[in-house]
Amino acid sequence: MVEDAPVQNTGTEFADADVARAYLNRTPYPDALYDRLAETAPRRGRVLDLGCGPGKLTRGLADRFDAVVAIDPSEPMIALGQALGGGARGDIVWVAAKAEDADFGGPLDLAVAGSSIHWMRFGTVFPKLARALASDARLALIEGDGPAAAPWREAYHAVIVDWIGKLGHVYNSPQLQARAGAQADWIDVTGRESFEATVRMTIEDLIDGEHSRATWTRAKMGPLAEAFDADLRAVLEPHAENGVVEFTTRTDLVWCRPRQQPREAVA
Repeated sequence: MVEDAPVQNTGTEFADADVARAYLNRTPYPDALYDRLAETAPRRGRVLDLGCGPGKLTRGLADRFDAVVAIDPSEPMIALGQALGGGARGDIVWVAAKAEDADFGGPLDLAVAGSSIHWMRFGTVFPKLARALASDARLALIEGDGPAAAPWREAYHAVIVDWIGKLGHVYNSPQLQARAGAQADWIDVTGRESFEATVRMTIEDLIDGEHSRATWTRAKMGPLAEAFDADLRAVLEPHAENGVVEFTTRTDLVWCRPRQQPREAVA
């Protein structure tokens, strides 16, 4: 039974070790994204990865820049990032701290936030970024690490939307839209790009990756997690070959400069 009062997402969900482990099964970002981040940065010096998780972006950036500072408030995420292959390399500095409290250092040649900036306090983080970035460097806001196109994509998405309702939430709620609008007040957008790639994953890995998202953590869903998995599996199995499905992933990149003050404050 779903409780009458929905459990809201707070970001503390990512402190769960199972969430950190499941994060490894999120769809990878396209290789072209990393190349573009590197070729567009003014220098290949120091880069900041905000909300780094277990290092999904960090490792690709470390291969292309001199040093990466990887910050995340989740100790299990940071510990996993350090334990994975290459996590102990000297050009990655792992920091278990909230972005609001961490020292960004600087000057930075690039800052990135992969599906994470919405968890942060804009009035604290964006001014800090504005001060830490070199005058010719930018912030890259990155979103999109799931199935974007496949014969089963519409049905898969319908299951997600249906379950959001079952848990007492509203898909793309007014609160989320308001949050996006507030974020826009703190940045000056200088460009937008998208990257696509073909991905092959096992059904079980794809479903497991969903449990790395705040809404679908196993700790929060409890016994409902099995029914959620079964609904997703029923959509995917008719399209699988030896338990593997193929799909297109799309990642959107927004280039911007963070502001010291929100746009409305200086209008």
